[in-house]
Amino acid sequence: MHTFMFTADSPDELSHGIREQQSRFTPTLAIVFSSPSLDMGACVRALEGSGCDVFGASTAGEILTGAGASKVFEQSATCCLLDPDPSIFAVRLFPRNDVPPFELGEQAGRWAAGCFAQPAILLAVSGLTNNAEAIIRGMEKHLPTGTVIAGGVAADDTAFLETTVFTATSLTSDGIVVLAFDTARVSLSSFTTSGWTGIGVEMTVMSSAGNIVRQIDGKNPLDLVADYLNISKEVVVSTALNFPMLVQRPDGSEVLRTALSADYTTGALIYAGSVPEGSKIRFSSSFGTETIEKTIREMIAYYEKNPEADLVILFDCCARHQAAGAYVNDEISAIADLWKVPVIGFFTYGEIGHSPSGKCDLFNETLSLALLKFR
Repeated sequence: MHTFMFTADSPDELSHGIREQQSRFTPTLAIVFSSPSLDMGACVRALEGSGCDVFGASTAGEILTGAGASKVFEQSATCCLLDPDPSIFAVRLFPRNDVPPFELGEQAGRWAAGCFAQPAILLAVSGLTNNAEAIIRGMEKHLPTGTVIAGGVAADDTAFLETTVFTATSLTSDGIVVLAFDTARVSLSSFTTSGWTGIGVEMTVMSSAGNIVRQIDGKNPLDLVADYLNISKEVVVSTALNFPMLVQRPDGSEVLRTALSADYTTGALIYAGSVPEGSKIRFSSSFGTETIEKTIREMIAYYEKNPEADLVILFDCCARHQAAGAYVNDEISAIADLWKVPVIGFFTYGEIGHSPSGKCDLFNETLSLALLKFR
C-alpha cells in the first residue's frame, strides 16, 4: 500500500497536494485534520472531486511526521493519502439533527455492521454539547462484542465556538464521521495513556443528566470551578482545560473529564462525556516531564506486543499539548521511532480508545493511538 503525507496552509494548497500525488499513484482514501482557520467549507469544496473518500476533523493543532522529523503544526491542514482497495473500507457522515447522542451512535453502529461482518471503527465527533460517550455506547449496541473504536472529538483552536467533522462532500458542526474497515483485511488496534493525577478534596456530583452537570456538593459547577481556580466565570471553560475532573463513576471506574461549554443562566457545565450522578470527583493537576517519560515507557511496552503497523493515527488532548509544551514532540518522536511508519494526528477535545481492560471509552487529557495494518 502507498501512503503520502503533506501539510497545507490553505484549501487551495490542500487540493493541489492531492492532485500532485494523483500523478504518482491513485489514492482512494484521505485522512485530513485541519485548523478551522482554513475555513472548513472551503476545505470540503477543495476535496470534492478528488476521487478520494475523506475522513476529516477540525483541530486545536495538527500532527505529522516525515523525513525523519516529528512536527506539531498550528493553523494548517495535515493530510495522509492512502490507496487501499475501496472494498475494504467505507466512510459516512452522520449529522445529529437533534436526535439524542445514543441514537446517533445507533445509526452509525447499524450502518457499520451492515458494511462489514466484523468492522473496526475510526470515529470523529463534532459539537460542543455532543456526548461522545453516549455515541460510543449507541454504536456498541449494534456492533459485535469487542469491536475496536478509536478516534477523537474535533476541536477549534481552543476557541470553543464551533467544531467540525467532514467528508469529501459534506460537513457538520454537530455530528460524527465514521470510517469503517473490514477486519478480514485490515487490523485496527488501540492504546491510551494519560498520567494526570487527582488533587484536592473529593466532591460528589449531586445532579447531572448525561454530559450535563448541574450540581456538585450543593453548588452549581460554574460557580464552584470559578471559585476553586479563582477566575471569572467567562474563562472557566478555557482555563479548566488544564484542571480536568478526575471522575470515579459509581461502578468504580475512573476517567478524566473536561468541560466544553457552559450554561451561564443555570451554572451547568457541559462535558465531552457522561458524568453520572453519584460520581466522586476531584480536580487534577497538570503534569511535567515525568509524565512524558511514563507515557513513552507505556508505549514501548505496547509496541513490544503490537509491533506491526502501516500507519499510526494519534489523537492527543490539546491540554496535554498546553501542559507539555515542546516536550510533546518527545512523545510523537517516540511513536515514529518505535513503529517507523507515518504518523498523522491532531490535538483534540476528547479522545476515544480502549483502556488496558479492553473497554472502549471517551477520555480527556489522554493520548490515544490507533494502529492500522493492511493485510
